[in-house]
Order: sequence, then C-alpha cells, then structure tokens
Amino acid sequence: MARPGDPGPPRGPYGEPPYGGPPGGPPYGGPPFGEPPGRPPYGGPLPPPPWGPDGPGGGPWGPGGPGGGPGGGPGGGLGTAALVLGICSLVLLLFCGAGTVLAVVGLVIGIVAIARNSNRGRATAGVVLNALTLVLALILGLVLYHWFQSRHLGECFDSRLYPTQQDARRCVDDRLGRPR
Repeated sequence: MARPGDPGPPRGPYGEPPYGGPPGGPPYGGPPFGEPPGRPPYGGPLPPPPWGPDGPGGGPWGPGGPGGGPGGGPGGGLGTAALVLGICSLVLLLFCGAGTVLAVVGLVIGIVAIARNSNRGRATAGVVLNALTLVLALILGLVLYHWFQSRHLGECFDSRLYPTQQDARRCVDDRLGRPR
C-alpha cells in the first residue's frame, strides 16, 4: 500500500509507465501488444504457406492466384481486346465512319477469344458491340445511298452530261438547293 507522500512507480511525461505499456502488461509468454491473438509468438513455428502442396501455381485458383495475376493463361487479353475494339469501332463509326474496319477485326478477335475461352464475358460483349457496329454501318450506308439516289446526285457525276468539274459542281448545288 502506498503512503500519502510516496510518488508510486515512476511515470513518463504523460502519466503512463516509462516503458510504454499499460500497467499489468501481457503475461509472460503471451503475444506482444499490437499482435493479433492466435499468432505464434516470436520464434515459434511458422504458419503454412498460402498456396497448396503443389506450389505457388497450384491451388483452387490456378496459376497466378485468385486474380489471375501475371502468370495467367495464354491469350487472356483477347477478350479484352475484342471489347476495346468494339467500343472504339462504335465511336469511330459515329464520328467518321471508319469504325467498320475495326468492327470486322474486333469481331474476328472476339470469336477467337470465345473459342479459346479467354475472358469469355468481355469477348461476348466485344462481339455484340462489333456486330452492332456492323449493323449500324449497314443501316447508315443504306440511308446514305437512298438519300443520294433520291436527289439524283449520281447524274451530276456523269461526264457525258456534265463534262467539266464546274458543271458537275453546279449540278450538285442545284440538286441540294444551295444558292450559287
């Protein structure tokens, strides 16, 4: 029991014991503070490795662990490439009409990716986007052809009817209703 004038055990500047732990600390042989319970003490046996008995490439997830990792199967990027080409082809078709070529390439890559079972979900989405791009290109081409034919613009490019470039330009301006 402490006497009234006795300062007690030595204290640090903030009132805690000078060695940093709470009074009564962990029992001898227990885990140090901050260590999760159930972990072997320092110098104890090591836990088993995170992979199976077949080594790092084995286990339920295959090579590379659950995320596929850098050791994933060959051709894993084909499905992603088909999806990226599908998105790019759709955008390029709407902006400049050049997406048709990308759509054909993306469709082929997507079909190959599905056949190889490589990123099958992305490959399927890429095939759908590339096919949609080709269908839209066909529809836009037919609409443009119909508009061109309905205005009889093809006649303006007949060199027998309009022998000079100025004559052809005047014909186009007349058919489109532009003032000269």
